[in-house]
Amino acid sequence: MNSNHCSQKSLRLVRAILPELVGLAIFLVLWQFGAMHYGSVVLPSPLETWAAFAGLATTGKLGTAIFTTSFHLLSAFTLAVFLGIILGIIASIQSWLRQAISPVISALQGIPPIAWIVLALLWFGSGNGTPIFTITVATLPIIFLGVVEGIRTFPKPLLEMARMFRAPNSLLLTDLYFPHLLSYLFPSLVAGLGLAWRVAVMAELLSSETGIGAELNLARINLDTDEVMAWIAVVVILIWISEYLILRPLRRRLEPWRLTPTMANLTSI
Repeated sequence: MNSNHCSQKSLRLVRAILPELVGLAIFLVLWQFGAMHYGSVVLPSPLETWAAFAGLATTGKLGTAIFTTSFHLLSAFTLAVFLGIILGIIASIQSWLRQAISPVISALQGIPPIAWIVLALLWFGSGNGTPIFTITVATLPIIFLGVVEGIRTFPKPLLEMARMFRAPNSLLLTDLYFPHLLSYLFPSLVAGLGLAWRVAVMAELLSSETGIGAELNLARINLDTDEVMAWIAVVVILIWISEYLILRPLRRRLEPWRLTPTMANLTSI
């Protein structure tokens, strides 16, 4: 009985992730063909990249760099989420404040991260300050706009009906306001986190002596293409971990009504 149950779970898991596995396999095949065409100096093969990755892991450089970059990213992204939610709620309540903040948010959104990095270098120099500041400034507008849009588009007829039935404020908060806000906040979190990883690596590459970006820059200086590709693969893996193992499970837990068939299969495993 237990073996049948486990086999059914394994089958559901394979079916749920099969499209992702097929897409990844196609990408690896194209990568291999590209490496065969251009040569390992220009584009190392997946096996050469894996060998470089294993070398980084055995020397201890990998763990140190991941820890440093994760510290920069988590510190800055947590700050951006906190400020974005607070400012978004305040701006949604006070329309005049939303109008006053909108030009500032538009400016923050339009300025490229490289410009913030240059400015942060002048202010903070090399060290932790530059990547943390740059990530915060780059991701804050995404979180802010998601919160504002979520509150602004709240269905007022639904709220009026709930008040007509004298629903308590606690019920309105947990069953109306919070779920609706999450539906707009989670896409912002996913987009913001992807941007945060890119900005973190870019900021470290230009300003830091430690972290994934700094190691990537060192590999570039040494013309070690295998190691460059290995560090790029590390960033991709970390992005996948952030989305598939953290944000998606969290969304399935907080928004069970939005489960797609694929998500439902994963949840039941």
